[in-house]
Amino acid sequence: MFGKTIIQVFLVLLTGGVWIASMPPFNFGELAYVLFVPLLIWVYTKPSWRSVLWVAGLSSFLAWVGILIWLRHVTYVGTVLLAGCLSIYFILWLSYVRWILPNLLQQSFPFRVLGFLGIAGTWVVCEWLRSILIYGMPMGPLALSHWQKPVLLQMAAWTGAYGVSFFLIFFNCCMAQTFFNLSIADRKRSIFLRWFKADFYCAIAVLISLIFLYLNCLPKSWSDQEEAFSFALVQPNFPPLLDWDESSNALRVAQLEQQVSRAQLLKFDILMLPEAVTPDAIIGDLETLLFFESLVANQGRPILTGNLAHYSESNRWYNGIFLVEPKTGLNPIYYAKKQLVPFGEYIPRPFNDWLDAFGATQGNFYPGTLDGIIPVELSGTEYAFGALVCYEDMFPALVRKTVQAGADILYVATNNAWYGEEGGAYFHAAHSVLRAIENRRPVIRCGNAGWSGWIDAYGSVRDVLTDEVNSIYFKGCGNFNLKLDKQWHSYTSFYTRYGDWFVWLSALLAIIAIFLREKQINML
Repeated sequence: MFGKTIIQVFLVLLTGGVWIASMPPFNFGELAYVLFVPLLIWVYTKPSWRSVLWVAGLSSFLAWVGILIWLRHVTYVGTVLLAGCLSIYFILWLSYVRWILPNLLQQSFPFRVLGFLGIAGTWVVCEWLRSILIYGMPMGPLALSHWQKPVLLQMAAWTGAYGVSFFLIFFNCCMAQTFFNLSIADRKRSIFLRWFKADFYCAIAVLISLIFLYLNCLPKSWSDQEEAFSFALVQPNFPPLLDWDESSNALRVAQLEQQVSRAQLLKFDILMLPEAVTPDAIIGDLETLLFFESLVANQGRPILTGNLAHYSESNRWYNGIFLVEPKTGLNPIYYAKKQLVPFGEYIPRPFNDWLDAFGATQGNFYPGTLDGIIPVELSGTEYAFGALVCYEDMFPALVRKTVQAGADILYVATNNAWYGEEGGAYFHAAHSVLRAIENRRPVIRCGNAGWSGWIDAYGSVRDVLTDEVNSIYFKGCGNFNLKLDKQWHSYTSFYTRYGDWFVWLSALLAIIAIFLREKQINML
C-alpha cells in the first residue's frame, strides 16, 4: 500500500512538473511528446478509480497553479479556483483513459490505434468545452507548448490548434504502449526487435508527415512577402494600480504624450497603443478625445488605440479599440470587446444578482456586438484591422469570426502589467501564434508593459519590442515593417472557412472507441 502511494505521489509531481516546463515561459515544448507517458503506463496497470481521480486532480491542479502562477498578482483565490476548474477537464479525460486504455493492451494494432485516436479525440473535446463552459477558459491548450516551434503547428491551418493537441496526445499513447511493451518483452530478443513495434513507428510516421506538411506550407520564396506598411508600438508601462488612483491621471496623460512624442521621431505609417491607455474614456470625456486628436494632428499619422467608451445616459462602459485620424478625428467605427473577463470586467449571473444587493456590481462593462473590423487607409491602400482586446486572442472561434468578417491583419491591444514579470505576457502572446497560423493572418500585439511585436501568417515571431538588455518589460517604443504573404493576403485558411470540424471528428472517434470497447467486452 505504501509503495503504491509513493508511486502515485511521484506521478503527481512528475506530470505536474513536466507539464509546467513544457509551457511558456519555460518553453521546453519537446517534453509534450512524452508528457503523459508515465501516467498512461500507470493506467495500464488498472489502478483503482479512486487513485485515478486523486492523481489526475492533484497533478493537473499542480500544473495549472504553476502555469498560471503569475495570476496571483491579481487574485490568489482566483488563481486557485481557476486551477481547480481547469483540473476538472483533466480528471474527466483521465477517467475516460482508465476506462478505455487497459482494454487495448492485448488488442491488435488496428484496434489499439482506434483506441488511441479516441483518447486523443476526448482530449480535444475537453479543450473545446473549456472555451464555451463556465464563462470560457480556453487558455493553455496543449498545442501552446509548441508556440516557438512552428513545424508542428502548421496543421492548425486545417484543424485549428485542436489538431496539434490531438497529435501530441496520440503520440503520447503510442509511446506509452511502446515503453510498456519494452518492459514486458522477452529480454532475449535484440534491442532492435524489441523496438520494432507498430505503435512506435506509427507515431514516428505521423511526425514525419507533419514535418513534410510544414515544408510544403512555407512560401516558395520569402520574397513573396511584400512590405505593407510600417507601424510604431508604444509601451507606456503604467503601473496597473494607477487605474484606481485618480490623482495620478494628469501625470499618466503627460507621460503618454511624452512617449508618443518620442515615437514621432521614428518612421511609421500608423501608431499603435495598448489597452485602455488613458484613465478617461475617449468617448464620453471631451478632454481625452481632444488629447488624441491633437496627437494625430501633430504627427499627421493615424493612431490605433485601446481605450474606453462611456455613455452617461445609460451609464454603460465599453472596453475597445479606436481609430483616430489626422483629418477626420475619431472614427465612429470602433470595436467594443465581446469576451469580457468574468469577475474582472463584469460580474456573471447568478453572482450579479447576489452582489447587487451590496452595491458591488456598479461599473460593469458591457460586451460589444459588432465584428472587430476597423478599416484604415495607409499609403494609399486600405487594410482591414481585426481588433481584439486583452485575452480575446485565446478564443479560436472569436478570432476566426473576425477573419471571416474580412480582417487582413489582427491587432491585439492588451495590458499584462497586472501580472508582473513572471511570464504572463509570454503565455498570453503564445496564443496569438496559434491564431495567426489558424487563420493565416499576421498578428500585431501591443501591451502596456510587453509583449509587443508581430507574428507572421506562419506563426513565426518576426519582431519583438525589447530594451537594451533584451527584456520585454520596459517603458519605450519601437517601429517595425509589416509584411504580408501574397499567398494568404486575400485567401482564408481551411480552418477559417470550416471552423471546428475537427472537434466533431474527435468526438466521433471518442464514441467509436467506446463502441469498440463494449463490443470487445461482450465478445469475451
